[in-house]
Amino acid sequence: MKVKNKLSLQFTFLFGVVLLCVLIGIYLLEDGNRKISFYEKLEDRAFIAGEFYLAQDNMTKENFNEVLKKYPQSLSNEIVSIYNDSYQPVFIKEDTARWSKEQIREVIQNKKLRFALKNQQVVGIYYIDNSGNFVVIVSATDDVGKENMKNLSIIMFFTFFLSLVITFFLGRLFATIALSPINRIIDNIKIIRATSLNKRLPVGKISHDEINQLSITVNNLLEHLEQSFQAQQSFIMNASHELRTPITSILGNAEIALRNPRETEEYKDTLSNIVKEAEKLNEIMSTLLELAHINLDNSALQQIRIDELLWEVTDEWGKPENSLVKVDYGTPVDLNNCTILGNRRLLFIALSNILRNAIKFSNNKEVYCTLQYTDDEAIISIKDCGIGIDKDDMEKIFRPFYRAANAQSFAGSGIGLYLTDRIIRLHNGKIEVESNIGNGTVFRVRFPV
Repeated sequence: MKVKNKLSLQFTFLFGVVLLCVLIGIYLLEDGNRKISFYEKLEDRAFIAGEFYLAQDNMTKENFNEVLKKYPQSLSNEIVSIYNDSYQPVFIKEDTARWSKEQIREVIQNKKLRFALKNQQVVGIYYIDNSGNFVVIVSATDDVGKENMKNLSIIMFFTFFLSLVITFFLGRLFATIALSPINRIIDNIKIIRATSLNKRLPVGKISHDEINQLSITVNNLLEHLEQSFQAQQSFIMNASHELRTPITSILGNAEIALRNPRETEEYKDTLSNIVKEAEKLNEIMSTLLELAHINLDNSALQQIRIDELLWEVTDEWGKPENSLVKVDYGTPVDLNNCTILGNRRLLFIALSNILRNAIKFSNNKEVYCTLQYTDDEAIISIKDCGIGIDKDDMEKIFRPFYRAANAQSFAGSGIGLYLTDRIIRLHNGKIEVESNIGNGTVFRVRFPV
């Protein structure tokens, strides 16, 4: 079932329940008013009957003529009964009396009584006259009111079902209008392929609109996919180049060694070069495998104390006997700002790469590690006094296999910072770099807490 049909049915069902409750309430209220109105008519009839039979001698001729005009206007199945204080019927035949002494006594005690008997409504009044006190009881059937209620119920029945039909189609119309932005998003996503990941969904001006939030989320996903595809293509090109270099060197040394008989020392030199290139190749392969397995497995996520993680990293690369690494763990205002959710092994690798590079490029100069806290961030700064990074190379150092010109004399594969950048971004963090040639480098890693 399509979403718009489901929404229409749900909206129709809710509207039907509300409308049914309202109609039932109106019906019950109207029926109650009908009964009250008919009781009031019966009470008027009881007073008119009392005046007709009992008050003729106390009334002017004009007033009595008015009573004579009203009295014949009887109600449906009307029965008028008049009793004296002795519970005896008067002005009517005795065989027509049908009210018990208990009912007559209750009228005398309460002065006025209303009750229902089967399909009839009954009103009794205690009529005081100069010729004596009497009980007038009038009963009748509200046939006109019941017929009106029956007609009202029929009208309500058809109104209810007609309203449900209209509501369903109006619900479909509004659901179609409401879902049209999502349909546009679907149409736009359908045309996006691996070769057109640079395309983005249009975003409206209202930032808090749910459709805009969906578009922004999809655009962020497309951004990540585009970066991943670009990184993958760059990685494949660079990896093939980096792997080809040691393999070519190994094959070249081996072919030269096998071409002519040589002295033992020459064989040793050749084998030594082959071993170095093989070790370099092995390092590149290990790094590639490590890079291929980077992911945030939910089963490996845990709350990590930043200060403890930094202590583990500095303990690994700055041994106690090595006084070149200086650490300041800072003091958090709130202990909740000390932890982040992440993969401890990956974060250890990321920070280790930065600290190892700082030690390597410092030429035995001091390296400073500091940890600072803000209300929403934990900031790790690693500062060295090494060779520094040229401004032209600053944006390239996080590319795979890239090595700056002044770093060629140091051992390395050029994958460490690329690996670090990916891990930090996987943890919603970011890296900032400040550096000048010959004046050292500061790597600043920010984690949301």
